Amino acid sequence: MSKCAECGKEELLPFVCRYCGNPFCVEHHLPESHNCHLIGAKVIPMRTSVRDASKTFYAQPSRFRTSRTELLHIMIGVGVLLIIETPGFLRFGVNILIQVAGVIALAFALHELAHKLTAQHYGLWSEFRLNPFGALLSLLTFFSPVKIIAPGAVVIFGARGTGERWGKIALAGPLANIIQLVAFTLLSPFYPVLGYAAVLNAELAVFNLLPLSVLDGRKVFNWNKRVWIAAFATAIILGTFLRIYF
Repeated sequence: MSKCAECGKEELLPFVCRYCGNPFCVEHHLPESHNCHLIGAKVIPMRTSVRDASKTFYAQPSRFRTSRTELLHIMIGVGVLLIIETPGFLRFGVNILIQVAGVIALAFALHELAHKLTAQHYGLWSEFRLNPFGALLSLLTFFSPVKIIAPGAVVIFGARGTGERWGKIALAGPLANIIQLVAFTLLSPFYPVLGYAAVLNAELAVFNLLPLSVLDGRKVFNWNKRVWIAAFATAIILGTFLRIYF
């Protein structure tokens, strides 16, 4: 158990800054979030967390990169989402559970992949990391009609980004859900199960676009309020329509 060097919060799996080498919580893991005094300095190989001692990553990748650790964390994150969404898809029956599980995994994976690819487009090192507290909090909403979907997030390191750059990286995830939301809504008359997939993507988009704390919406809102309003309103309106229709 380590303490965040910024706020003192204890973390089971802390993030380690690639610049100063100190451990941080999810809220302060980005260099600009803890006012890292070494940001912009030459980046040297460094493990990204206490549990990743044998792994070495570099900032500014020239192509798409992943790791076994990232793939494992994504699988666990998908598993958490499948568990908390179980009450929603059991009504479709056993025969199509695999299909529903597939669209749930797709909604989550494409959201995180959109963040990752956009960050790498800007030359920033990025990988998905599980947040144990967020995963536990998500599981606790199993019986609640309102779900908290926060098993982890894409961790981004590299040179200091502009407000626009970080805003676009944050927007990429919810935008991926909105695109799926529209596509699945149009296809739902032919494949009813996609109606549920559309509702799930609406929930993911709305939740992540809330302008709170470390959520995507906060970064988008700080970058461009008009873009945030357009994205959030689209997700709310389509999500409300789907709830009434389905």
